[in-house]
Amino acid sequence: MRKFSTVMTGAAMALLLGVTACGPDEGAEKPISRDEGADRAAQLEAQKAAYEDALAEAEASRGAGEPALWTLSDEDTTLYIFGTVHLLRPDLDWRSDEMDSAFAEADTIVFEADVTSQAAASEMMKFISNEGMLEGGQQLSSLLSELERAELQKALDHVGLPLGAIEPFRPWWAAVNLSVLQIKKEGFDPNSGVETVLGAEARAAGKSFAYLETIDEQLGRLANMPTDVQVDFLVSSAESIEEGGDVLDTLVSEWVDGDVHGIGLLMSNPDMMGSDEVYEALLKSRNEVWVGKIEAMLDEPGTRLIAVGAGHLAGEDSVIEMLEAKGYEVEGP
Repeated sequence: MRKFSTVMTGAAMALLLGVTACGPDEGAEKPISRDEGADRAAQLEAQKAAYEDALAEAEASRGAGEPALWTLSDEDTTLYIFGTVHLLRPDLDWRSDEMDSAFAEADTIVFEADVTSQAAASEMMKFISNEGMLEGGQQLSSLLSELERAELQKALDHVGLPLGAIEPFRPWWAAVNLSVLQIKKEGFDPNSGVETVLGAEARAAGKSFAYLETIDEQLGRLANMPTDVQVDFLVSSAESIEEGGDVLDTLVSEWVDGDVHGIGLLMSNPDMMGSDEVYEALLKSRNEVWVGKIEAMLDEPGTRLIAVGAGHLAGEDSVIEMLEAKGYEVEGP
């Protein structure tokens, strides 16, 4: 069985579209004290064991052999809900007749956020300028202990990025950049991601678009995490970076097979995200907001295809589970 240090990959998969922002955290002028040395090694060993258990159970479960699709409908509205992966290897064949039919029927394509328009690019630049950068000349390395700096440097060497390039970044933004660089290094391409492919086809077909959140709302959940949580998020990402390609391939294999249970085990739980705070920011709190917006769509006649990261549709805090808990009948795996 493969053995992985785990925390980063599930978060990276959820981050790739970018994830209500207040101002930057104040203080944290010196490295934050946290367990290191033998304690850190014990923590990583526990995380590795948790991942190996989840991996074994995920590999033993099976899906329908194609990415999962759900249907929620009433007398005049049909909502197809499709789990996506934001970056994929270019040669992967993931299309299914069921998904293609849902896409053809849909008048509107609903994504997590607008990440392609000129307005979105401006919004992103403004947000990163306000919420992604340290203030007053502070350096990222000043927030890290010696051991943490060494882990980060090793990860940066792996992706070919100098430390100076991210020194002005707040830890959450450094973690996002590190994760995306690692995924691209492993051969995953944003141009092959599901949203990119479907978005281009939808524009060519003259379909309408809608979005579940703004870039500020996505990224704000990360930017508002306490500084020590951001640092742990960054360091955990760095510690697992060399094994990331294998982990990502495993997750994509589960997705292509439609193994919703397996995806939930590997991604949609706090242990795999590394902390309750990161899990809350990347998945659970967003799912709760999305459910209300999906409910409101049932009041609007028509057919929509809601295409969001597969991690949001798996596990006990998934959009699907939350909708069913509210009494909706959601057809699907």
